[in-house]
Amino acid sequence: MGMRSIQPPPVLVRRALRVVWPLLALTITILGLPVLVAGALASVVDRRARLFRATGLLILVVWLDVQLLIGCWRLRLADPRGASPSWHADHEQLLSDVLDKAMALGRKWVGFEVRLDDVMDLGDPGKPLIAFARHAGPADSLAVAWLLSRTGGRLPRIVLADALRWDPGIDLILTRLGSSFVPSASGAGDDRLAGVRRLADSLARKDALLLFPEGENWTPSRRGRLITRLREAGQHARARQAERLRNVLPPRTKGAIATLSARPDADVMIVAHAGMGRLTGAREIYAAIPFERPFLVHTWTYPAETVPREPAAIESWLSARWTEIDAWVERQGE
Repeated sequence: MGMRSIQPPPVLVRRALRVVWPLLALTITILGLPVLVAGALASVVDRRARLFRATGLLILVVWLDVQLLIGCWRLRLADPRGASPSWHADHEQLLSDVLDKAMALGRKWVGFEVRLDDVMDLGDPGKPLIAFARHAGPADSLAVAWLLSRTGGRLPRIVLADALRWDPGIDLILTRLGSSFVPSASGAGDDRLAGVRRLADSLARKDALLLFPEGENWTPSRRGRLITRLREAGQHARARQAERLRNVLPPRTKGAIATLSARPDADVMIVAHAGMGRLTGAREIYAAIPFERPFLVHTWTYPAETVPREPAAIESWLSARWTEIDAWVERQGE
């Protein structure tokens, strides 16, 4: 079951989670400490120390999320009405600091290292940037957001699954920063593009917007199910496209069309990555710890005037870009 099929918590549950989350984190830590000790002892046999590394990282990431939540509380206490000129910048700084710590922990504990294979072109600094990224492997959205923030100085607003509202720290800070939580696939009656349009309309000249057009992480089983569904629906052209793409899912174009149509002034970045896309489940991720390959990123940036803005042209253009991503990933031997 993918994230798109998970319903978000009701508002009252979200508020309750924000209150009890530190206590839940303490409980997770208490339960995890014996496992951490067992993992340390088992490392005598398992030289990769998988259990020790995975448990230690889990506990530390839980407390990073608590830090994010408490940081939001402190900012609210300092500015109860959220009217300070630095309100938005203070939250961006908090999120950037936590992202830095998360990436440092990932490198130290499990060897999760992000590398660029070429210089990242952030486009015209006087224009907003729209980034469309491949979606595959563990923590890819975190890594791409961090890379845009620290390499290019553009902490992106993110379009992400509504199910992530179950994480109280992520829910609170990204809500305050104006990111869009896309309703689940079963959210009848919801306009799933409303948040995307709102974000696009609100972009300032130095802002970035990050979207994952595939809608969910690539896995071999999802690819197979998608091909079957497209064939059964009589969408033979899209089924053939999905068959040709070996490492990505065909992009869903409604969000891209809404975004690019709303902001003809924005430059566009295409983000590919390789190295961990085949780690599609908990068992594969655990077996690969510590990771021996880096999370390798390649980007292509297109000036605003070279990107089509008509729906049919956008669909063809984005499909061509995804074919290029697929070919690049294939060349990396993923």
